[in-house]
Amino acid sequence: MANTITTTRHSNSVKTALAINGGAESLSATYAITIDPIDVETYDRATIQIRNTDGSIAYTAQVFGTLFGEPTAPATAAAAGSHWCQIGDNITCAASSGTMKSISTTGLRQLCVRIKTASSTDTLDAGNCLVFLQGTI
Repeated sequence: MANTITTTRHSNSVKTALAINGGAESLSATYAITIDPIDVETYDRATIQIRNTDGSIAYTAQVFGTLFGEPTAPATAAAAGSHWCQIGDNITCAASSGTMKSISTTGLRQLCVRIKTASSTDTLDAGNCLVFLQGTI
């Protein structure tokens, strides 16, 4: 299911957007796209928060960005595809915990997030992966 995106204009100079994974995502040891590509051209900063409700399985997340127009999401296998590059290091989310990471999106056109489990399978419930964007107008 597609992301749910809510945009807000706070003033003449500040705007935000919140992207939420819109449906449950089946996770395994192979990456799954949890936040579909979103337009971040007019935002300066992104904060990603992941909530892991499973008591025994850790997650690994990766954030990808691109300068290309609107390519499809990166591959869910090991290679990301030629249009996309990983931004920063892998993000680890231990079992029964949450994690948060902020990154600069200045100069990026699109951003997406993919997640896999350390082992076995799990379900990332809708609303457990969020991307908060902040920008200046």
